[in-house]
Amino acid sequence: MANRFHPGRIAAAVLGASIALMSAAPLAFADAPAAQVPADGTSSVTATPVGGGTRGVDVELKNDKQQTTPEITTLIALKIEGVKDPVLTYCIGLTRNIQRDVTMHEVDWDKYPNPSVLFDKNKSQINWVLHNSYPTVKLADLAKAAGIPDLTQEEAVGATQSAIWHFSDGVDLISAKNGDKNGKPYSDKVVQDVDKLYHFLTDKNPGLDQPKPTLNIVSDNAKQNGDLVGPFVIKSTATGDLKLDTSKFPKGVTLTDAKGNPVTSVKDGDSVFVKIADGTAAGNTTFDISAEATLELGRIFVGVKDTPQRCKDNGTDPTHCTQPLIVAQASKVTVSAQAKVAWTTPTPPTTTTPPTTTTTAPPTTTSSTPCVPSTSPSPTTTTKTTTPGNGGSTTATTPAPTCTTPTPTTTADTNTLAYTGASVIGPAIAGVVLIGAGIGALFFVRRRKANHS
Repeated sequence: MANRFHPGRIAAAVLGASIALMSAAPLAFADAPAAQVPADGTSSVTATPVGGGTRGVDVELKNDKQQTTPEITTLIALKIEGVKDPVLTYCIGLTRNIQRDVTMHEVDWDKYPNPSVLFDKNKSQINWVLHNSYPTVKLADLAKAAGIPDLTQEEAVGATQSAIWHFSDGVDLISAKNGDKNGKPYSDKVVQDVDKLYHFLTDKNPGLDQPKPTLNIVSDNAKQNGDLVGPFVIKSTATGDLKLDTSKFPKGVTLTDAKGNPVTSVKDGDSVFVKIADGTAAGNTTFDISAEATLELGRIFVGVKDTPQRCKDNGTDPTHCTQPLIVAQASKVTVSAQAKVAWTTPTPPTTTTPPTTTTTAPPTTTSSTPCVPSTSPSPTTTTKTTTPGNGGSTTATTPAPTCTTPTPTTTADTNTLAYTGASVIGPAIAGVVLIGAGIGALFFVRRRKANHS
């Protein structure tokens, strides 16, 4: 039976292992893990649509994608969590229906969930409508500004909602349609009043910028740098200091400013950081801010689960996306916001030591070129020769041979690279040892075969 541990196979295995070791050596060095980026904090302003809003006149619209004209117009009551009285809102997005009992939350304009409509393009015009119409502006003042005597609440709601849909969905008002609550057709005055207020709100509308969020903690640019994680930017309509709650912070974690100084209170526009003491293990926590603030006109509410991918026309689930609502009446609310923080164990800032460059003396090149006679004067040798027979003699003067030996040329390496990366000396020595072992094994095998021959 042949020996399963054949020396030749052992030699081949040793050679293969040495090559694998040398080629894999650089893989032993891995980058340090990146710091965890904290998740965005969000406003805790949540709400649910409820009944009891103010009904306006029905309207017929041109280019209505919903194809259910005339449309009902209503000031919708939105129950803010923790607030006694509902807030009045208008709806935006004709292609969606309001889902009752759905939880909605306050978001920035750029979080509007249906990219198929014109809200993003005309959002500032919608905000101007809200600030210059009912219910923000009293009926008497609105009637005077628009030049409409005896303007009614129903006419104001119908015209205002139509103007909002014009900017959010690209529709145009044709006319007030249907009849009043008693079933009678709308009078000519009602039709004319709605039309006139609609054009007052749409024809010369300069737009108005987005209002501040009620309360939000923004951490889009937060990251860990040494022992600080941040910044967390506070945005709010509240005036004065906001209430901080860091009771969930573990030992060794504090809230500070950009210089690491402790922070005990914050206000709108402040940036705060979370400081991690040396020796604190990696982890995560939250901190909270609360305040009495104003829920401003123009802030929008969308379903907490609604996203552009889900809610766009022909999206993944458009029928279950609730109709977004926009605040039509400012209200004081008590709100809170929470920010999540995660960190790795802090390490001191690393200093880079310049790599050491070892200069090896270049080899001396010895030339075998014959020596070259020198042109400089040199000692001479005089030889006196006596010729037999005639008694004469000849004297010859021979110059002593001299030569100039070429100086060995030293070539400086001007392309020397700085030492970078991981050292491969250890793997290289191990590889050489293994290669030597492999060659020795092969030599042993051949000698053994020769002795058996």
